[in-house]
Amino acid sequence: MLEPPAIDDEILSRLLHEGQMAWDEFRSLAKDRFHLFIPCDHAEAYRVLRDLRGRATTFVELGSAAGIVTLIAGLLGYEAYGIEREPWLVRRSTELAERFASPATFAEGSFVPPEYQEEIELLSADFLTPTSGPSAYDELGLALDDFDLIYAYPWPGEEDWLQELVRRHARPDALLLTYDVTEGFRLS
Repeated sequence: MLEPPAIDDEILSRLLHEGQMAWDEFRSLAKDRFHLFIPCDHAEAYRVLRDLRGRATTFVELGSAAGIVTLIAGLLGYEAYGIEREPWLVRRSTELAERFASPATFAEGSFVPPEYQEEIELLSADFLTPTSGPSAYDELGLALDDFDLIYAYPWPGEEDWLQELVRRHARPDALLLTYDVTEGFRLS
């Protein structure tokens, strides 16, 4: 079995620094409105994705924010995609992909498949995650069931509907990787 590629420590450090800078800049730009972007532990994301490399080849991040996890996945050899609703974050992610020579691709829009958007909206009005809007899958020319590793950082209380979305719309053998600030990364 081939060893998964590694990312040079200096490149990883620069990428994590750029991610923090993007977060700071976005917070400044979005200061007058609530925004749905809180970074995960990117250094740990690198370790987890590196360790999963033999189990998956296609990766999608649902709500990719500044795209750091997706960029890491691309640098590790995954066919990596990030989906994000905020146009500024999609542009920044794309710029970072070019700067770090990551083959990751980013699309603007909703990560909730159109056929599931209405159903999700009926479940609860208390979701923080926007679930409606144009589908990013159209821009990618892909569907959720094209990925074997799906990553998301759900808001507290939104884990169940996210798991149900994956159960209904991802392929049966897809891996779901989630992050929780207290529990870290979990694979299901």
